[in-house]
Amino acid sequence: MKKFFSGVKIFFKKYMTLFIIAFIFLFLFICDRLSTRTGSMIMDNLKSIATSFTPTTDLFDDGSEVSFVSYFFGMKAPTRNEKAEFYLPTNHENLSSTDDFLCYGYDGVINAVASGVIRAVGYTANEEKYIEIEHSEGYVSRYVGLDLVGVSTGDGVNAKSPVGIINKNTSLKIYIHKDNDLVKISEIEWKN
Repeated sequence: MKKFFSGVKIFFKKYMTLFIIAFIFLFLFICDRLSTRTGSMIMDNLKSIATSFTPTTDLFDDGSEVSFVSYFFGMKAPTRNEKAEFYLPTNHENLSSTDDFLCYGYDGVINAVASGVIRAVGYTANEEKYIEIEHSEGYVSRYVGLDLVGVSTGDGVNAKSPVGIINKNTSLKIYIHKDNDLVKISEIEWKN
């Protein structure tokens, strides 16, 4: 009996790559034979998982490299119906904003401007660390110039909860988009 199992083990080890390839083709064949909707849904979810650990297009779609993007099975997205409430990301007074972004330069923690889900963690073309948070009502915030990132993709965050650390040697910029359009900072009702 031991000889039989050791023979099976050797056979499986020898042809494992072929078994894996055959399994993948069988799985793709079954997905193809399922209804168009079900097969497409399965393949879209698998594609999302497969691309979640490689550079891919991020929410801002500006060519920045994304380290991780996650749209895994069952991940809840913020609802568009819920009202987005925005809070200043810190009580620190070292703020120099333009109409396009908030800008901070100090040593310390930076908080989420609104509740949402971390959708991207990566680097800009200038090698600055950034995160993107998807909020309700179609809002997305991007924090560019973080020294340390304290969240991972897929994490849910509450408004005013820490998302990273910045330092005064680099300035943090926070951009807000709504439905892929940049929102002027002055158009947002900020709370403390």
